Amino acid sequence: MNNNPHDWPDWIVLFQSWWRGETPIGGVLVSILITLLRVAYTGGGVRKMLLEGALCGALTLTAASCMGLVGLPPAATIALGGAIGFIGVEKVRSVLIRVLNQRLGVSDDDDKLQG
Repeated sequence: MNNNPHDWPDWIVLFQSWWRGETPIGGVLVSILITLLRVAYTGGGVRKMLLEGALCGALTLTAASCMGLVGLPPAATIALGGAIGFIGVEKVRSVLIRVLNQRLGVSDDDDKLQG
């Protein structure tokens, strides 16, 4: 195969840019895949797999857009997506709420509604 990227089909060049992290879709896809596998492994249903996969994918896309602000290279989107997919949206949410509460005094409104 020719190694000149200009001669490659457009979908291969697009896939490579996704995978290198130039476009964060690689991290989003890894996040969704790991989430689906984690939920299936732990015995969750199809509904939970789809909802948590979508939430982790959206969370990864959001976090990837902030990577430059904290000094992370775009190539780290795959690792970011894998970590978010492995940890899960509930754990990420609880950690973020705890950090926001400590630094800004933000409380979790869900706790007030349930208690």
